[in-house]
Amino acid sequence: MRSIGKLKIHQHTYWQSLDRFLLEQDTYPHWSIFIIEKGKLGYRVLEESGTGEPGDFLLCPPGLPLKREALTSLDFHFFQFEWEGEHGEWLSGKFTIKDNERLQSNFNYLKRYAFEQDDHARRIKEHYLLDLFLLYRIEAEKGMMEPTSVPFQDRLIYKAVLYIREHAFEQIALNQIAQEIGLSPVQFTRRFSRSTGMTPNDYVTSIRIRQAREMLLETDKTLDAIAKECGFNNGFYLSRVFKKRMKMSPAAYRKTHWI
Repeated sequence: MRSIGKLKIHQHTYWQSLDRFLLEQDTYPHWSIFIIEKGKLGYRVLEESGTGEPGDFLLCPPGLPLKREALTSLDFHFFQFEWEGEHGEWLSGKFTIKDNERLQSNFNYLKRYAFEQDDHARRIKEHYLLDLFLLYRIEAEKGMMEPTSVPFQDRLIYKAVLYIREHAFEQIALNQIAQEIGLSPVQFTRRFSRSTGMTPNDYVTSIRIRQAREMLLETDKTLDAIAKECGFNNGFYLSRVFKKRMKMSPAAYRKTHWI
């Protein structure tokens, strides 16, 4: 059996009775996975779209846009994590575990530690999340199911995605990126949109807005300071883009979500 490496969890959130997501589409700085316990989740990641149901896992590589919609009220676990060591192919999309008894047991342990954030709880969560990946790999390799997750199809675009992630908070010349990977600006935009579901400019903006959201909640920096660090020209422009994306001003977001 191929190694899947080790996991380091950065976030674990357990949601119950979620009726809608704040954003229709988002990007995450680490690998992300939705593990559905109850309800139905509509999704699009890369070129795959469909519906996730109980027992389904929705996996998205770091920095790639994930479109999601609560089709019914949802109970689910959400993780952000990073792989440590070799883990084989880069996968994305939906996969399913057939061993429902084992799955429910892992769910129960994950829920037991869902709201604990110390190192002991994190190691336990890493154990059970890794166990689910191993269980999926066993089922797939023993012919119990057909793997449904797929690798990123367009390696040129993935190269561009990695570059944008690294330089998102700087002044990025998208035409230059297109030239470096051997595409015209039109070809680049078309292939990027087909592979990720959004334009290069929208992708850059989504990364910058996510960083701005985190800084609004985790720092007391001014809007102009946040704008500068996130790649926006000034606080006024950040406020305009933020309000268009989030349906509320940065000040209202900070007030509403501040912990």
